[in-house]
Amino acid sequence: MNEALAEPLTGYQVMAVAVTVAGVLAGLVRACVAYRARIQQEREVTTRTTARVTWLTRIAEADHDMVRIVERDRDGHREVELGGRGLPNSGAAREAA
Repeated sequence: MNEALAEPLTGYQVMAVAVTVAGVLAGLVRACVAYRARIQQEREVTTRTTARVTWLTRIAEADHDMVRIVERDRDGHREVELGGRGLPNSGAAREAA
């Protein structure tokens, strides 16, 4: 058997082992917390996206002449105009009358 393993650890060696174990445990806890936070954030984004699409679908299906949707989020800025279905232009309206 190796004689180095049979000797008791000195104070500095015990401290080094304790710091190493504490560092490993802190890293594992940090990784676990970061993973849980990322999963929770993805769930929130999915829920918000589902709600937004549901309401956009309801707005698009409603009988409006024109709907303008402006969205601002962390991905950027979007503007969408929906409508104009069946709206005659002025020239065609005059000819029909």
